[in-house]
Amino acid sequence: MIRICICDDKNEDLEVLAGYTRELADENTRLVIQTDFFHTPDEVEESVRQSGGYDLYILDVLMPHIDGIELARRLRERGEQAKIIFLTVSREYAVDAFRVKASGYLIKPVSKADFFSLVAECLDSISEADQAILIKTKEGVRKILACDITMVESFDHERVITLAGGDAIITSETLSSLYGRFRKGFFRPHRAYIINLDYVKGLSSAELIMNDGYRVPISRKLYGDFKKAYMDHTFRGLK
Repeated sequence: MIRICICDDKNEDLEVLAGYTRELADENTRLVIQTDFFHTPDEVEESVRQSGGYDLYILDVLMPHIDGIELARRLRERGEQAKIIFLTVSREYAVDAFRVKASGYLIKPVSKADFFSLVAECLDSISEADQAILIKTKEGVRKILACDITMVESFDHERVITLAGGDAIITSETLSSLYGRFRKGFFRPHRAYIINLDYVKGLSSAELIMNDGYRVPISRKLYGDFKKAYMDHTFRGLK
């Protein structure tokens, strides 16, 4: 499922965009699209805290109290890697849009052709991207990409998810529950670990070595299965 957030303080603009979104979804039946509509940035932030982030944010630039650029900055600070499109009446915000890594902007009044072109481009990119996973944390639900996860470690009642950039996310979800949601490319070499094969540099007779030098033990019973999975993953596409 692809989740879209649209935030605009004007009802008439939201109604137009809602119609465009429905038409676009009808034309892309291969995708399951869920769209939520908001009038204020505060509503967006609360939804993200409660239910996790979105895959695409379409944000009006000019809104009371908190504008769309500031909302996008806060989302980026939270770790959101989603696509962002701005709605604006002027191209003068293009530089600010670039600073928060926006995918583009639409000039109001937004034409259906422009909307379809830019949003469809984002949807194609999202649908081809890696799996997004919602993780429950003490601060709320966090959406992360599976490709950014290097490993998961289990410590007592907590699981520590390490990301490629070095950040760590702590969750109370069980290791089995997390592993069941990962697709191919992950392996559980030991009862206390899940690792992403993309970040494995090598292995010895009793442990594997991650790209950052961290060593993870391999259960003796699983060594043969892990070695096969690692070799198949490393040389995939060369057979």
